[in-house]
Amino acid sequence: NSFCTLLAMSAVGADLQGTNNELVAIIEELKERRSDLDRSIQKEEDDRAQVVAQIQELNARLSSLEQSLQHKYAARKDFDETIQSTAVSFANILDSSRVLLSTVKRDSLSLAARAAELGPASAGATDGRRR
Repeated sequence: NSFCTLLAMSAVGADLQGTNNELVAIIEELKERRSDLDRSIQKEEDDRAQVVAQIQELNARLSSLEQSLQHKYAARKDFDETIQSTAVSFANILDSSRVLLSTVKRDSLSLAARAAELGPASAGATDGRRR
């Protein structure tokens, strides 16, 4: 009877040892998988950090470009206003020049007509100048 008990205990011990060995193997396998997962997580965290740094650089560049564009838009507006103002002033000068030319031509014709009325003798005596 004690031999059967000893034999049964030995079988239970062997079974327990086998179970224990299997548990240890499974635990080791799980640890290996976790280690692989840790490496994968670390790689993705590194990649994410690089992307965040690139985004920060791009945001800084974008901000710089926005400021530069705002200054250039303002300068372009100043150019447009100056060009428009100058064009208007030039048109006014051109109109004034045309009016002046018309007036001078009219006065010249009027003076020529008066000189013709006075005749050539009076014009020749004073060599064309009034005294």
